[in-house]
Formats: sequence, C-alpha cells, structure tokens
Amino acid sequence: MLLAALAAATAAAPAVAEPLNYNVIEFAESASAEVQQDTMIIGLEVNQEGRDRAEVNRAFMQKYNKLTRHISANKALKSELQGRRANPLYQYKNGKQTQIGWQESAQIRVESTDFTAINQLIAQAQNDAALQYTQFSVSKKKREAVIDEVSKAALKRFQARADTLVQTLGFRGYKIVHLNLGQIGNQSAEYAAPAPMMMRAAKADSMGGMPETTNPGTEEIRITVNGTIQM
Repeated sequence: MLLAALAAATAAAPAVAEPLNYNVIEFAESASAEVQQDTMIIGLEVNQEGRDRAEVNRAFMQKYNKLTRHISANKALKSELQGRRANPLYQYKNGKQTQIGWQESAQIRVESTDFTAINQLIAQAQNDAALQYTQFSVSKKKREAVIDEVSKAALKRFQARADTLVQTLGFRGYKIVHLNLGQIGNQSAEYAAPAPMMMRAAKADSMGGMPETTNPGTEEIRITVNGTIQM
C-alpha cells in the first residue's frame, strides 16, 4: 500500500521543465581602437631640509605656496595634494643616533590635456620642486566616447557571426541566451622618470631643458563580447 501511494504521488507531481540546452553555441567577438593619449600627468615634490625647524617650515611654505599659485593661475591644470610630512633628520655615528635637523616635504599630482600648460608649469617651478615622474593617459571624456564606438563595432561583429552560423547550419533564426560586454584596455606607451630629479634652471624666453615636442603615445581600447545563442 505504501509503495502504491508513493507511486501515485509521484505521478501526480507536476513535471519539471528541462532546460533548453540543445542547439546552443557560445562564442566571442572583439573590436579595438588605437587612441592617442591626450592627458599629461606629472608628480612634483617640494622639499626643504635644515637644522632649524622653524626656518625649514618657513622656506618650505614659501616654495609650496609659490608652486600652488602657479597651478591655480592656470585653469587648464588640475592638481591633487597626495601627501605631506615633516620629520626629524638623524645621523648614526658610533652606534648612536643624533638629530641633525628637520625635513618637510609634499607631493603634488598635476594633470591636464593642455601639454603646453604643464610644460610651462615645470619651467616655472624648476627652482622650487623636483619632478618625480611624467606619464600619459586617455581622458575620461575621450575614453567613454571611444568605448561607445568600439562597443557598437564589437556587437555588430557578434551579430554578423551569429547570422553566419545560423545560415551555415541551416536554421531559420536564433535567440540570445546570454550576452556579456567586457572591456580590456592595453596601454602601449608611457614614460616615467626612473628616479626623482631636480629640474634644471631654464631660460625664461626659451624654456631651456624642456622638450620641444611631447610624444604621449597611444593606448589600445578593446571590447570583447562573449555570448551564447540558441538556434
């Protein structure tokens, strides 16, 4: 009786639909664009050392304020204070630690799509700051525009390949089961100074020591579309 009841209950239970996993193809298509890097980024460090703490701070603030005035005077420049510190300097001799002075420093990141403006800032700040690094990137506005165009191209390639597969295999149509749009960006050109270096004096009329041309390089923006279709 018990077995008969279990069999009847099983027969009465609604059938669970099996997943439609036949005639399914998964594939990927990509599109890319080589984009000129239009943003220049530099790192500047203001540093002052000396024996007297108050004198060190006074000289440091003089350099720091002068640099920030140069930056604020040009609306094309965008800056960010990345760090600031003041600490004692020590000398180790015969196993003993002796304080010999003070040091105060600050690191500022500056970026702009106006390369001339940044090069002018470097020349203006040559006596007050050290150039830590120089690098290039694609601006947010330009990147978003390129991503939109490359995404459209990748989707069109995906659609074209799906149409080809359906026709080749003799089906009338298909539906998209899953679609994933991912971005891969490969930066192909960047320059960074190998070590901090003090900016050399330059003549105001010729900006001596500054490059005549700036070669920012390019960046590859690639979009890959991964998807699954059922025919």
